Amino acid sequence: MNILGRLTLAAAAFATVIAASPSFASAATPVLIKACVVTKPRLMSHNASGTQITYVIYGRKNVASVTFSVRYRNSAQNFLRTVTDVGSFAPGVTISHHFALYNDVTYAGSHTQACIPVRVKYADATLWMAPNH
Repeated sequence: MNILGRLTLAAAAFATVIAASPSFASAATPVLIKACVVTKPRLMSHNASGTQITYVIYGRKNVASVTFSVRYRNSAQNFLRTVTDVGSFAPGVTISHHFALYNDVTYAGSHTQACIPVRVKYADATLWMAPNH
């Protein structure tokens, strides 16, 4: 078989693999984080009382879940954890949810070092994954 024939066969095989793989949305981030803070301790406690994330979905499709990666640092450690918000989220609507994330660490202020969406599962089962995650 000549080189052109081999290249054509390889391209056809690659197209078949791509068509059979799960559907992924575009690379642009489909979630805008408006606020991401660790909440103050309850009375008589030194531990944070969770994490509040406020965000908006971009695009035209409803979302079934969003996974966030949140980095927080106190005087003892630097933490990196994920949390997933599950529900039925319409595009363009502000969503604000409180999670038990970081309620087991000593509170060092509300500021998070990073708060990014790393995975979005749309209602139609397509996925968006953040690059390098």
